[in-house]
Amino acid sequence: MKRAALTAQKGSRQGQVCQLCQFSTSASKRGLPIARSSLVQSRTPISAFRAQPSQRIDRLTSLSSLVVRQFANSASTPGSDTTLKDIARDASALHESNTVASNEVVVDLLQRCQRVAELLSSRERDQTEESSGDEGNAISSLLDMEEKQIATKSNGQLQSSQNPDPRLAESVSKIAIAILKDEKVFISPEALASCTETLTLLRRAEHFPEIFHLYANKPVPEENSSPVKLLKPNPKSVNSAVPAELANKALGVAIEQKNLPLVLAIIDNTFCAPAFHRAKIFKKAGVPLIGLAAAPAACYAVASWAATFQNTMDPNVATGIAFAATLAYVGGTSSMGILAITTANDQMERVVWIPGIPLRQRWLREEERAAMDRVACAWGFKDPYMRGEEVGEEWASLREFIGMRGMILDKTELMVGME
Repeated sequence: MKRAALTAQKGSRQGQVCQLCQFSTSASKRGLPIARSSLVQSRTPISAFRAQPSQRIDRLTSLSSLVVRQFANSASTPGSDTTLKDIARDASALHESNTVASNEVVVDLLQRCQRVAELLSSRERDQTEESSGDEGNAISSLLDMEEKQIATKSNGQLQSSQNPDPRLAESVSKIAIAILKDEKVFISPEALASCTETLTLLRRAEHFPEIFHLYANKPVPEENSSPVKLLKPNPKSVNSAVPAELANKALGVAIEQKNLPLVLAIIDNTFCAPAFHRAKIFKKAGVPLIGLAAAPAACYAVASWAATFQNTMDPNVATGIAFAATLAYVGGTSSMGILAITTANDQMERVVWIPGIPLRQRWLREEERAAMDRVACAWGFKDPYMRGEEVGEEWASLREFIGMRGMILDKTELMVGME
């Protein structure tokens, strides 16, 4: 009996001890996850709380930059209007005067118009660049919807403030053209260049044929005359030729507008004018022609000098032989050079000369042919293998116009795949 009691007591003690140990271990196991979860939960709000000020600062920075841009663009608009009013006032004073305007005053007015045109074109270019940049930023920040909405609203206001006013561009072009049309104004090369640049920036190509015609055919006002005396112009003079650089600029704007009658009118008043051909002869062929004219005298001088280095024949005979040899050499090499220049066709793409056109005409009218080639490439297919398949009224009229000028559009044996 005692042994049984002792055994029971031992068992009860062991049971109590085991329950205590089990309780302590279970409490410790349950306490650890609670502590860890509380720590994890306590860390998350802290990180979120720390990230909020940086986001607020970024949003404030973006908003401030957009507001500054918008304010700067809105502040720059009245300046151009004020400048245009000053130009219009000075131009009206020039029109109302009874004396011939000096070239310096005319060029200054046209250059001021050109600066306004440059300002308008730069605004349009900046607007295009910013709109493309805003699209890229919107794609990269799709996750931040709130910032995207703010940027979209501000960019809409920015684009509305940066759009160039068509009425302002039209006013600038009208002022420049009215200055050149005034009978008291002499159209100098500087004035023509400034007006052409202004109209090119404003994309007003419809005025180019009239301006180029006035440059060659407008009566010339006599200097220091009051009332104004007009002198008869010489449209075929070298000074009446429109420079090729200005003609190409005007032609490029007209091609961008896809206006075929305007393009052909520009070509007629620039590259087809007799003054342009005379100017080309004077500027590019003047020095070579003088050299050819002086070649016989130079050859005779060289032959006389070379005859002194021999003693086997009479000096006069030696001079004649040397003169004939040097003259034949100079004549042969110059003839080969002229043939190489006048028969070059590597630059031709779609428009070539009809067989039988004289070489001098080909050289004189090369700029005209190049302009026609440029127009044909702009109106036709870009794929070389599709050329010759164009149809339409404009294309038929262009082909006929080119044929009337002694040229061929898309010669069969020169097309791709027809070699």
